[in-house]
Amino acid sequence: MQEPARWNDDPKCGHLVAHEFQTHYCTYIRAPRLLLLQRTQTENPDELLAILALQAIELWLRVVRNDLDATLGELKAEKPYSFQLTKLLSRTSTLIELLDRHVDLAESILLDDLSLSLPLSGPLSDLRTSQLGVLEEQTQQLGVLLGGTEGTSERYAQMGREFIHRSKRWSERYQRMLTELFDTDRPTALNLDQYLAIEELLDLEQGVKGDWAPEGSAPKRLRATEQPSPDEIMFIVVHQVFELWFRALIHQVEAVQEDLARQVAAMDAASRRMRRVVRIQKLLVDMIHVPATMLPMDFLRFRARSKLIDGVSHFRGLTPASGTESYQFRELEIMAGLRDNSAYQEFLEGNQNMHIRFLTASHEARMERPSLSQVFEDLIRARGISDLKEIFSPADVLNPNADLAELADLLLEFDQFFQLWRVNHLTMVQSMIGRKSGTGFLGPEYLKETVGMGMQGEDDRLLQTPQIRPRFFQELWEVRTRLQFEELQ
Repeated sequence: MQEPARWNDDPKCGHLVAHEFQTHYCTYIRAPRLLLLQRTQTENPDELLAILALQAIELWLRVVRNDLDATLGELKAEKPYSFQLTKLLSRTSTLIELLDRHVDLAESILLDDLSLSLPLSGPLSDLRTSQLGVLEEQTQQLGVLLGGTEGTSERYAQMGREFIHRSKRWSERYQRMLTELFDTDRPTALNLDQYLAIEELLDLEQGVKGDWAPEGSAPKRLRATEQPSPDEIMFIVVHQVFELWFRALIHQVEAVQEDLARQVAAMDAASRRMRRVVRIQKLLVDMIHVPATMLPMDFLRFRARSKLIDGVSHFRGLTPASGTESYQFRELEIMAGLRDNSAYQEFLEGNQNMHIRFLTASHEARMERPSLSQVFEDLIRARGISDLKEIFSPADVLNPNADLAELADLLLEFDQFFQLWRVNHLTMVQSMIGRKSGTGFLGPEYLKETVGMGMQGEDDRLLQTPQIRPRFFQELWEVRTRLQFEELQ
């Protein structure tokens, strides 16, 4: 195993891989570079949440703009209307709905919960990112083309009108949120584009892969994708947005651990943070379905490509890169409570049959620290509670452990939505590729096994131990079964 080749001066990700220039998730979506673009201006640690939330919105705007460019091209070329136009118009509307949910989340956390007010330069009336201006121009062009092109079917015209209406309403809402979040009476040297690193952020969708190589041969270098399709741009961005929100989750869960580990646990602060975590998770469960806005054949088009070079078939694609290589997702699992699971440890270590060693130095350091589940167990013991049943009571009964019961319910929600994300991910993958392997080497049967919905066949198994992922807070789930109302009277 060796370190994967880095694209330009991107930071290391910490993984080891079989071949230096193999296509790798961290390189493909530029994860290490992406996670360096959050530059705070204040001492408030919650400012990071604001930057991550707004950068996620701006990345989705990139997809909307890209899809609109393709839509306008289809209309200007006056091609016979195909499903491509339907797909693009439908996806832009879907993404505007998703962007609405992003603003819901940002408002509830940044404004309602945290009451953030961040300094920024520029007059209040100009508080908008450059992408909003481009989006407005595109929607105007779309309206003109749909209204003036002969033969435009009523179906396309209606889809276009719906998108234009939703986009206008969302843009106005987003700008209102920005004016509430930023205080231009405390100017800084940065405008909004600079603060969010928009130019750098939008330069990360190059689709860097291993170069063309004969079948069975390792590529000799990395190369950016030539003119990535709208579908591939979307595919890259959805993973980048996940990484931004994963960082937000890590930031909050780490703070919860610190709150609970204090000599006098900060229970109110910990519960507030866990509510934010659950809100973010709910959004991620919705977001996992976005890749299914492309047709299965659209995915296969950029998943694996082939061409003749000097009469020899050469191949290039995403294999063996996989979302399983997300080091932040693994860090979340370790923090939450999988660090002590032997099957999970075997997965992280890998073996000679696998193209990657998932375990990084950062993960090893994280495994030396108590997990969230361990910190909660320590808190229960410190309060002198011998059985978890003691912390629960009916809602109308005075409960001396109400703070613990509230936190326990939030931890169960955290666990529940983590599991729901796994299940939704599996169903999305199945809708795209059925039972065959995707870009990775573990395959859908591995995903089914992780959620307890099936087992890999022995011929397909790369790891000796079944890879079922247990719940993080198993005792909290079990106590639900043991609770009896009579015991509480």
